[in-house]
Amino acid sequence: MFYDVAMNFVIGTLLIIAGTIMVWIPNRVFAWILSVSILFLLINGCVLLFRFVKQKKNKDFFFSILSFAFMFFLMNFRYLPQWILRVNFGGYCILCGTACFIQLVIDKINHLKGKFLNSIFTFIYIFFGFYLLLNPDFHTDLLMRAFGIYFIILGSRYLGDGYEGINPLTKYKWKRKVRITLPAFLCALVPDAALTSINRYLEDGKPEDLNTYKKDEIVRLKVIVHVGPKGFQKVGHICFAFDNIVYSFGNYDSDSFRLNQTIGDGTYFTVPLEKYIPNMITAENNSIFEYGIYTTPDQNEAIEKQIQKIKENGYRWYSRIEKADGYDRFNEFEMDYPSRLHYRTGAKLYKVKRGKFHIYWALGDNCASFTDLVLGTLGADVLSMRGIISPGTYLDWLQKEYLKKNSPIVFRQIYTKDTISI
Repeated sequence: MFYDVAMNFVIGTLLIIAGTIMVWIPNRVFAWILSVSILFLLINGCVLLFRFVKQKKNKDFFFSILSFAFMFFLMNFRYLPQWILRVNFGGYCILCGTACFIQLVIDKINHLKGKFLNSIFTFIYIFFGFYLLLNPDFHTDLLMRAFGIYFIILGSRYLGDGYEGINPLTKYKWKRKVRITLPAFLCALVPDAALTSINRYLEDGKPEDLNTYKKDEIVRLKVIVHVGPKGFQKVGHICFAFDNIVYSFGNYDSDSFRLNQTIGDGTYFTVPLEKYIPNMITAENNSIFEYGIYTTPDQNEAIEKQIQKIKENGYRWYSRIEKADGYDRFNEFEMDYPSRLHYRTGAKLYKVKRGKFHIYWALGDNCASFTDLVLGTLGADVLSMRGIISPGTYLDWLQKEYLKKNSPIVFRQIYTKDTISI
């Protein structure tokens, strides 16, 4: 834990220094980035070429030539890096704006109101994105200064997290507010990066206390993030358990899949925690990050009311194996996740009747937003100006809150095939 707290101070300090330099001398920073990129491409090309001479692998030769070619372009066409920066950031803004717009359409379909602020952000994202793409005379200095301000704000947040991690006198209270986070595409990589870090410790044989307890408290609320080894599993999935019953929201009905499985009927399932975790590890080949959150009687009452609302707005939905009564023909249904989940754990699935979460949207009303229904009653500050909350956003928040003194997140457990026997 000491290492993680110290890293908050290191990262925060570096971000503030980098951000300040970017604000005051953006031209020089851009020139430095360009020079470092050229040097990196030169070294990378030489290393790959040397490896090709030794190992005779064609891919090394190909990527070496590619590295030298890109270095040549950077040296002789100085406008190219500015074009890449402008187009990539413009495309990123349009992607965020499009995701927000799709969520607005879904909210309209679900007859939800009060989305004026989201509409403003959607317009700003899309307008600024197209402005960057269609305006070749846009000054890169302005973009660098904007990045600098963002780095300063983000660095301040890291320093604040570090201070709360060492100050035992901190009066801890969650307050619902917008939280400045890493960019959405980086947040999506957090679960896989966390798993890679854990696996590196295990492979190196280094001592790593995966299961840590800050206080000996009875915990009724647990948040579970799991991540798999390939595809969308790397982005992770998040759910919560209350009184050892798991509530997990997702796009589970394959007949409703749209837009490459990113949109579908909003569906959730309930299953006992003691059955869910072993199944996810052994059968689904996932690793689990579990955080226990201490809650007061008043908070428990609020959570119970929220869960009751979820139940009242759901109706029982049956998986394929249930509909066909195919329990003795499991192999025919094994490729269908709801069927194998129900077969192995007895999980019961429900579809959302109306309102928010009636339609699942991977970049909007997703598993993280569903979990936020419960954590939001406690004041968890994972609201995003982008309107996009990913499992990685929550995993980053959970770990940082766990490191803070007097935080209600009182324990963390990590389960992998290599660390537990089931």
